[in-house]
Amino acid sequence: NLYWTDTGTDRIEVTRLNGTSRKILISENLDEPRAIVLNPIMGYIYWTDWGESPKIECAYLDGSERRVLVNTSLGWPNGLALDLEKDKLYWGDAKTD
Repeated sequence: NLYWTDTGTDRIEVTRLNGTSRKILISENLDEPRAIVLNPIMGYIYWTDWGESPKIECAYLDGSERRVLVNTSLGWPNGLALDLEKDKLYWGDAKTD
């Protein structure tokens, strides 16, 4: 599957690599979705949102059980990396450097 964020439509979507089964996973309460990473082992999707209330969120790969992980001390979170061995999520922030 291919997952992506769309800042123009403020959505997170998924499709099969051949373009079939396209689905909108999340389309509510997104301001400026940006980076996205997956943890296929645990079945999670993580993303940044750098709008008026910047935050980093996660949900299951089907978009269910959405929750906020970080919503303080953020400016423009716009890069994510996942260390599966250490079970850590890293991010870059363009505003706070």
